[in-house]
Amino acid sequence: MDIFFIVTATILGLLVGSFLNVVALRFNTGKSLGGRSECFSCGHVLNPKDLFPLFSFLFQGGRCRYCSSSISLDNIYAEVITAIFFGLIAARGVFLGTMLLSVGYLVATIFLFVVFSILMVIFLYDLKHKIIPDALSVAFGLFALVSSFFFEFVNKVFVYTGFHAPSLEHLLAGVLIPIPFVLLWIFSKGQWIGLGDPKLMVGIGFLLGMNLGISSIFISFWIGALFALSVYVVNRIFKKTLLRTGKKSIMKSELPFAPFLIIATLITLVFNLQVI
Repeated sequence: MDIFFIVTATILGLLVGSFLNVVALRFNTGKSLGGRSECFSCGHVLNPKDLFPLFSFLFQGGRCRYCSSSISLDNIYAEVITAIFFGLIAARGVFLGTMLLSVGYLVATIFLFVVFSILMVIFLYDLKHKIIPDALSVAFGLFALVSSFFFEFVNKVFVYTGFHAPSLEHLLAGVLIPIPFVLLWIFSKGQWIGLGDPKLMVGIGFLLGMNLGISSIFISFWIGALFALSVYVVNRIFKKTLLRTGKKSIMKSELPFAPFLIIATLITLVFNLQVI
């Protein structure tokens, strides 16, 4: 039964990921979400069976069925990453030795699906534009703040426990964790870090609390450093760039940091990693 639950959550993530990619593409463009999706190359309105790029990519040879143009890999990784996110959220109890199918666990799982859907849109938007929209950061922060009154880590697992007053330390996490990075932004005049990242950290602090929140920040920097090092090594070995900007040096490139923060938040929450 647990396996069925995890697989179902993963498939749900695959389907939701397609919609979240559309949200990220249309956000701040003036386009509503109510219009029909269409091929970016030929403008043909897509049928329902065309709305899942991963399946279209697999069964149509990676091309649009109407104009044979290539399907962007951006659409693919949006679905795959969301599926992985949802699968890990559903399976978090397995990693920590807790029974999955309890009311508190299921309510928390649904809540986390909503929260990480918002984070996924931020993830995709920051990758494309290197900007974290304030509206999405505020939405995430509000959901995270509300979570501190209804959800807790019980036996290291994030579950619904009913209304309760959160500890002062937990509430302060959303305020204190971003402060060093705001000061870093001020000191560097925005050259070392964007102000959008500290805004995102407010929600991370409210969601995870002080210890796990700080741990997620550390882990995000480690992931970012590993990514930068990997790109540097590949560039040196194969004499080619993996960066979309076309710049040959990772050191001269502006990297979107929100994806690292979001991945680290998920890892910390799912595995209850405390590195301090």
